[in-house]
Amino acid sequence: MKENFEILLDKIKLINNEGWIESLRTGDTGVGYTLETKLGIKANSQKKPDFKGIEIKSFRKRTTGALVTLFSQVPNWKKSNSNRNEILEKYGYLDENERYSLYCSVYANNKNNLGWQLQSDENKKKIYIKHNNINVTFWDFEKIENRITKKHKETFFIFADTKKEEGKEYFLYNKIIHAKNSSLEKFLILLKNGKICHDFVMHRKKSGATRDHGFLWRIKNISIPELFEYNKEIILN
Repeated sequence: MKENFEILLDKIKLINNEGWIESLRTGDTGVGYTLETKLGIKANSQKKPDFKGIEIKSFRKRTTGALVTLFSQVPNWKKSNSNRNEILEKYGYLDENERYSLYCSVYANNKNNLGWQLQSDENKKKIYIKHNNINVTFWDFEKIENRITKKHKETFFIFADTKKEEGKEYFLYNKIIHAKNSSLEKFLILLKNGKICHDFVMHRKKSGATRDHGFLWRIKNISIPELFEYNKEIILN
């Protein structure tokens, strides 16, 4: 009997054999939506893995260091006495669409141009996000560990070449990193070294409500193997 990863690999090989596939959705999410649709997976934002215990992350082949989303996790709002509305109100700015917004990547190894920086505290077992050196909110190690080890116990990171013809985008899914057994320890090392970051992605809607796209934890694509105890690169024709 085949293992689940072998079943998934066979499915992706069949998709690869089709050659260039027209995107089923415009924009950044097209590469993932198209692949998961071909695999018969319905779009979802569930915390559990996508296919028989295996998480699927697909993305366009881009320049070295492009960011890949690992998971979304809100901070500990209750204990930090903060919330997304207050953060947007206090630290947001008017974007090019004249919306009040907060969009930026935040790293631990340096402060960004908006004054944000991450800091992990191993004594308190928390990851703080700071603005101009003042704590704004935090994530508990336990929550991060739970998310990373359950979401990425086993993962297929799938790379796609892209091309555009007559205004349409096409994908060729031809490289996989099969990874297993992530850990909080490895996550924190990558965080400290500036290889994992947190992304704010929120803005105020016309109704006055705050719209966010999750509180995203992202990793540089070249650093994916460092997060896992096991990883294997698979190249498809």
